[in-house]
Amino acid sequence: MKVNLQLQRRCQDKRANPETPRTGVGLKAVWYAAEQFGNVVGLKKARQAKSVTGVQQDKMSREQVIASLRDDYQKDYFISGVGEMSAYEDDCLFADPFAGFRGVERFKKNVANLGSLLEDTQLDILEWQEREGEVQTKWRFSAILGLPWKPRLAAAGRTTHVFSKETGKVVKHLEEWDSEPGRVLRLLLKPTSRMPTNQWEVFFSAVDDGDVMGVWFALSGLVLKWSLPVVGVSLICKAFTGEGLPGVFLGSVEGLAYLGVAAGAGTQLWKLVKGMSGGEAG
Repeated sequence: MKVNLQLQRRCQDKRANPETPRTGVGLKAVWYAAEQFGNVVGLKKARQAKSVTGVQQDKMSREQVIASLRDDYQKDYFISGVGEMSAYEDDCLFADPFAGFRGVERFKKNVANLGSLLEDTQLDILEWQEREGEVQTKWRFSAILGLPWKPRLAAAGRTTHVFSKETGKVVKHLEEWDSEPGRVLRLLLKPTSRMPTNQWEVFFSAVDDGDVMGVWFALSGLVLKWSLPVVGVSLICKAFTGEGLPGVFLGSVEGLAYLGVAAGAGTQLWKLVKGMSGGEAG
């Protein structure tokens, strides 16, 4: 009897909160990290395109809400963050496969911050279905993320706009993706270009291919660059005191730096020799 009651409670909880994202801790952490990164980008970049605040109404008719939603979609609101979004309640729930939160202004800020990093964007609205108490759209999205290795962000899915029975306005904005969120994130590790044009693209191409040696080839120059100053300070200390860097921590850093210089210099020399002989060095 106790087991049946527990199962019944769980089923009731799921029915009461169908929009709650069932996402692992790792993906949620990625989402919140991306939000904070977007906030930093938003502070550093002065965006020319700013969200427009429409005239807010306490209640709206179904026709007004649908017209407002169509206008927002024409402005690519969930890519650019530009749009009145006047058909939404201020504390509207926004949920996707990663996380859920409340507040139109927070949604606008997050989307605008991400939008400032997007290039070559393409958004196709494949379906528009008007139902009782809601509107559901089906969409396909693709863009290049403005990171050094130029990964492609691509997803397809649907968005359900749930209307309030009291005000007629949107109280829930629920996104569903056709692809697993983890798969979409893995695509962010893959450079768009097939032929790497910088070290970032070389590194992430190797990561995507599972090429451990390629990853080291891409990192060896950076390891050498970071290790050389530490080794230099260590040699100066030995010249004046006869000992290396003091303390357990600095001593460990010193040891790693010597190892980094040896491995990095050896790899760079090997790449140089292979390059001169016409071979591939990664």
